[in-house]
Amino acid sequence: MASMLVVDDERDIVRILGEFLGSHGHEVTAAHSGTQALSLARQHRFDLVFLDIVMPGMDGNETLRRLRTEDPSQVVVMITGLADENAVIESMTLGAFDSIRKPFDFKNLERVVALGLAMRA
Repeated sequence: MASMLVVDDERDIVRILGEFLGSHGHEVTAAHSGTQALSLARQHRFDLVFLDIVMPGMDGNETLRRLRTEDPSQVVVMITGLADENAVIESMTLGAFDSIRKPFDFKNLERVVALGLAMRA
């Protein structure tokens, strides 16, 4: 079982992703803001972090920047509903492992989870 943090200001997205990951045996912690995610990441080492790019207040890329400053080995998968590839490119430049699009392709999500966890091994 892996420990995962799901960060999105949309509660339905957190619920859907949390249920999917939980059904695959993973322990899921939810956060609804970048600030909350950083606080949780300081308290617990997550095997994988799913982080929405567009959030009010501290956006996903700024949250990613801060997460990677505190723990450069943290494996982060960005969540995006955007058609704007520039935000995704910025995330990858900042050290994100991969990105997934809303609505979710669950087969792709399974692949991303497996590869992300392999990075931790």
